[in-house]
Order: sequence, then structure tokens, then C-alpha cells
Amino acid sequence: MFHSRVEPQPSQYSDSSTVSPVTTPPETEAGNFPDDQDPLRDDGPSLHLVPWPGSTFIIRSVSCGRVLTLINGQITLTEQGSRGSFYWVCVEAKGWLGFRNTVSGKFLGHNDKGMLRCSVDRHQGWENFCFRMRPEGGCVLLMTHWDRLWHVGFKKEDGKEKLAKIGDGASDGIVWEFIKV
Repeated sequence: MFHSRVEPQPSQYSDSSTVSPVTTPPETEAGNFPDDQDPLRDDGPSLHLVPWPGSTFIIRSVSCGRVLTLINGQITLTEQGSRGSFYWVCVEAKGWLGFRNTVSGKFLGHNDKGMLRCSVDRHQGWENFCFRMRPEGGCVLLMTHWDRLWHVGFKKEDGKEKLAKIGDGASDGIVWEFIKV
């Protein structure tokens, strides 16, 4: 009986990428990037991706260009280079995504009124997220509440618009992009 040996061929899809460590600056220095390394620059080295566990992202609103930021204990949208912490590590628990702030170590979630917060140490039910891609680009973030998914958008509280989970099935959620850092 004749057996031929098949020699492995070099893959045309070989991965020559490298992983470089990302250092997280203190909160007051988060916006001080050299011009050629600013991940928020349109022509910079940033990658616009979907969130993936184990990666760190800047989460930016497509419509206004502001970034999801933890500042003075509150979640808000701020301009590029503003004070605050806007690096979010994507994690996974029981199949749900979660976002841990790199400076505080706390998880993004909602409170009992549905307002976004970043104040708990563990990824639990009120810190569960998933996303839905939009045909025109970007994605909407969805949060769990019991057996429903709610969009992340704006809601009025004390006369001010604040980031919150808004009605299930709402079509006016914020469209986001995830910029890997």
C-alpha cells in the first residue's frame, strides 16, 4: 500500500500582528495624546470595531462625536480631551458583555431609575449589555432589565438630559462606535 505525505503549506492567512500593552494614564491626563497617537482622530491608528471581551475601547456617540466618560462619579458624554476617564474594558459574564472603567475599576450599568452609573464592583444583571449593528454604521447598546432589552439613550431627570436605559424597542437610542485602544 502506498501512502503519500502531504507537506504543510504556508498559510495565506498567517497572522503577523503583535500585541502591545496599553498603559492607562491617570484620569486628569486621559486626553493628552501626541497628535499621531490620538485614537479619536479620524486619520489616526484607531480601529472602529464591535465590542469584544478582553479589549479596551473608547465608546463614542456617532451623532455628536462625544465619548462616554466617567467624571466626578457621573456618566456623561464629553468632548475629546476633556477631564474624566473614558477607557472601558469589555468583559463577558454568562454570555453578556460588561464595561469596566479602567480608572475606577467599577462597572457601567444602571440604577433603580434606569440612569447610567458606574459604581459597582461586580458585573451583575444591571450591568449586562449587548449591541445591535445598524445598517448605516455604528451600533446601538442594549441593556437588560428583567426579560427585556432597553436602548441606551437620553432621559430627563430633574430637568436635565442624562444617559439612561430608555424604553424597550425604542428606535431613538444613541448610535455608538467602539474605538479600540
